[in-house]
Amino acid sequence: MAMERQGTNDSIIAEINITPLTDVMLVLLIIFMVTATFFVTEPAMEVDLPPAVSSERATRGNGEITVIVNREGHLFVEGQSVSADRLTQALMDAARRVESDRKLVVVRGDREAAYGQIIWIMDSARLVGLRHVSLATEEPEERSDTG
Repeated sequence: MAMERQGTNDSIIAEINITPLTDVMLVLLIIFMVTATFFVTEPAMEVDLPPAVSSERATRGNGEITVIVNREGHLFVEGQSVSADRLTQALMDAARRVESDRKLVVVRGDREAAYGQIIWIMDSARLVGLRHVSLATEEPEERSDTG
């Protein structure tokens, strides 16, 4: 007696359901989009800003052009390394990319940066027509006088 299996299908299922994969990818995309905004607001370069008692906390605006001067004197305009002789051109290019009527140059200079370099940045910004220049500082640490 030969026994036959009825109702069983021994074929291999070759289809892949991509709906769960799509859901996971969309969630990851949303997470990356949200966390990317945190990386944009803070510059990628570490600069030890000088303290100022009258400093005010500010958020990055639409018309803001950031110029960074590190301890060694290297210049960065909007995160791109720039030589001192190309600073004016870099500021002009950055000003063209900004779509705001009120453009503000924010100088984030390390406390060890040369004073002359800060003046050079401010002068270059004015040559390009960027009249609003701000110097970034940090709030001083509280002193505790115990003694």
